[in-house]
Order: sequence, then C-alpha cells, then structure tokens
Amino acid sequence: MSAKMLRGRIGGNWTQRADGWWLRITMDQVRAMARLMREGGARFAALVARQTEAGELRLSWHWDFQGTLLSVETEPAPRVSVPSIVDIYPGADWAEREARDYFAVTFAERADTPPLMLRDGDTPGILLRSEGSCA
Repeated sequence: MSAKMLRGRIGGNWTQRADGWWLRITMDQVRAMARLMREGGARFAALVARQTEAGELRLSWHWDFQGTLLSVETEPAPRVSVPSIVDIYPGADWAEREARDYFAVTFAERADTPPLMLRDGDTPGILLRSEGSCA
C-alpha cells in the first residue's frame, strides 16, 4: 500500500505541505484515525501540543508511513479532555505524558498519566504560565 492509498482509505481533504500531508479532524475522530493509521501500517512519530493566542489548545498527531509524514490536526479547542491513543499505539505514552506536563492536557481513557519531566509537587502546564517561565 502506498501513502496515497492509505490517505484514500482514510478519506477527508488531505493537503500537501512542504513537510508532508495534513488533514484537519475533530477531537472525536482522533481514536478512529489512530486505528486507521495502525491498520495501514503507519508508525506513530509525535504528538505536538500548542496554545493559540486565544488560549485554546491545538494538537497534531504525526505518523510516518514509508517515509511520508501523515499529520492530523484538531481544531482549536477549549481545555477539554483529549482522547488517548496509548492503547492503540503504546509508543504514544511518552508524548501524552509530555503534553500533560507542559500543557496540562488530560487524556480520557487513561487511568494514570504519570509525570515525565515534572518533579514531585510541580503543577502540570508549565508552558501555559503567563510569565513564560519554565522553572
């Protein structure tokens, strides 16, 4: 199967950018997307979280499929629980823990999201602080 065939199987309006292929999805489509990527043989590469100027959260999941980057991005959302994909891609554990530490993301379907970078007593969301300090 080629990347084009995988995109066709997934459906949607994929856009080619310099860094690969992108698709905008809703939060409720995240787990289905992860299952389709897994079934198609794509390798989970990264989860990127960032805060918009309005304070909303934007997330993008990235997969490598035979050297082609396939990325899905959610619409900006207020601070809500985000679907976890760890049961589909165990390798996403590190990325989800990092998103929790840095952006206070909570993941549904996870019994526990232990700190990855924070020390005992640190509050998740250190990159959301208005003073911009990570200390």
